[in-house]
Amino acid sequence: MEETAVYTVTLNPAWDRTAAVEGLLCGGTNLLRAPRGDAGGKGINVSRVLHALGKKTEALGLLGAGAGDVLLARLRAEGIRCDFVRLAGECRTNTKVIDLKSGVTTEFNEPGPQADAASLAALEEKLRSLPREAVVVLAGSMPQGIPEDWYARAAEICRSAGTKVLLDSSGAGLRLGLAGGPAVAKPNRAELETLCGMPLPELADVVGAARRQLLGAGVQLAAVSLGAEGAVFVTASQAVLAVPPRLEAKSTVGAGDTMTAVLADWLAGQQGQGAPSGEALEQLAASAVAAASAKVLREGTEPPRPEEIRAVAAGVRCRVIG
Repeated sequence: MEETAVYTVTLNPAWDRTAAVEGLLCGGTNLLRAPRGDAGGKGINVSRVLHALGKKTEALGLLGAGAGDVLLARLRAEGIRCDFVRLAGECRTNTKVIDLKSGVTTEFNEPGPQADAASLAALEEKLRSLPREAVVVLAGSMPQGIPEDWYARAAEICRSAGTKVLLDSSGAGLRLGLAGGPAVAKPNRAELETLCGMPLPELADVVGAARRQLLGAGVQLAAVSLGAEGAVFVTASQAVLAVPPRLEAKSTVGAGDTMTAVLADWLAGQQGQGAPSGEALEQLAASAVAAASAKVLREGTEPPRPEEIRAVAAGVRCRVIG
């Protein structure tokens, strides 16, 4: 059987500049160490991870000029298939500064180019023509000119075409996108708190909110990332906490997207089997958290390698919490 492809949609790609400082000085001069550039945007990060793991993927979306030309050349040099709708405006450049003393990453993100109705219609037509049973990842922020409910529209287009959808967004993108019926949703804790309008201090609160807000909207599997604490994976019948080993992070940027890539790969392998349960859910949780954790050992948004994920996986601990 031919491998099912994962198509990622990035509406607001970026050229990501990452550098480190020895103690970020606000209001002063900071010397940037080891600056590097990477093709960025959540969906693009997902495709880069899948490609690094030897999986079939293609990056779709809207892409501006300027830095967008550099981004596209980099993706093609990495061997990643791309089919972007090009925009006239400048692609954004995002800067991420890692404070080596505190371990905290500070991000400076540009808004991105204006999208027009014709470009959006062209992207929607690409979604309609995707192979049946493919997986579509709708991920990241939306540029100017995109309706707030576009992820819901895109998910409906995909489902009508027979493709499965994974939603990884925040704010209105998550809240309104759920109406499109994605099979999997992957917010982080803060994004889920925003969605339900209340803090979620305990794991039981996270599980309850995921079932009410995400599964209640029709999602089969919700994965809520908790940063260094791991992630909670929730279905209607079971909730699993996966906790990674302690690691010295080089860059946390893209860790959540790496988890999304593993979930998308899992979804691509499903043939109408529904949500995982029992040992299968624990295995998926362990794999997703191991991959996300292995990513922090890499500079910038560089994806982890399979052998690095296997090494980290030995230290991941899973337990059923609901």
